[in-house]
Amino acid sequence: MKNAFQGKYVIITGASLGLGKAIAEKLAAKGCNLILLSLPNENLSHCCEDIATKYGIDTLYYEMDLREEDNIREFAEWVMAQEVEIAGLVNNAGIGGSSFFDRTDVMNIDNMFLINIRALTLMTRLFVPELKKREKAFVLNVSSIAAFKPMPYKTVYPASKAFVYSFSVGLGEELKDSPVHVAVLHPGPMDTSAENAGRISKHGFLGKLVHLSVDEVAGIGVQQLFAGKKVIVPGVFNKLCIRLLKSIPRDLAMPILTKVLKKEAYKIPQKSLSPVTQTQHIHPAQRKAANS
Repeated sequence: MKNAFQGKYVIITGASLGLGKAIAEKLAAKGCNLILLSLPNENLSHCCEDIATKYGIDTLYYEMDLREEDNIREFAEWVMAQEVEIAGLVNNAGIGGSSFFDRTDVMNIDNMFLINIRALTLMTRLFVPELKKREKAFVLNVSSIAAFKPMPYKTVYPASKAFVYSFSVGLGEELKDSPVHVAVLHPGPMDTSAENAGRISKHGFLGKLVHLSVDEVAGIGVQQLFAGKKVIVPGVFNKLCIRLLKSIPRDLAMPILTKVLKKEAYKIPQKSLSPVTQTQHIHPAQRKAANS
């Protein structure tokens, strides 16, 4: 059965790997055309080619650094110039990690604000007016189960994801009488990289209990998004985790979280992302010619 977004374009940030790539595949399987966005040099062009060939859809890509405000504005202008019908936005790009706060690289803290909060907010602001022109459209923001409780040895990350939750729920209420459905996805631990897999393994049985693959999270996320859910928490144990985080008094929860999270805290300053300002993109006509 044809869904409302089949043949329409969906923008996905952080789409070259991990959850972003998995969400791209789930949407492609439902017939959505895609505009994939990532940092340069992450093999995004090959990712686009593979998804387009596998699912028979049209894919465009754009490579840039979301920390730069001018890049975000230029991307929005580029998308509008393509004259394609945008019906969805997935704000997936984000960075996190665990560390002792006083040893964390200052630039890494700033990067977390710029990517997890500012870029997501600006992308949403720039595309919502276009989405409101559609008969049906959506915004899916990726948060985390960490959004529901302050956490030692993570500090900035759960605070940034709490913003994503609050922003998404508030915006969803504001747009409830418009064609734009706003949803927020709260994944638990995922092995999106070797680094993440290592952190999860340090939690032993508990880590395995709440762990889901990126494919499982993407599948649940897209299914519940299309079903009209506003707050999406994949996995029974992750739902239970959130209930516990909300119900346990802070004075009791903090020592427990400290014991658990201290195991994965880095003992050296985290490496910062290097400055990237280069942008690359491909026009629809070129994309189709490449497939012909």
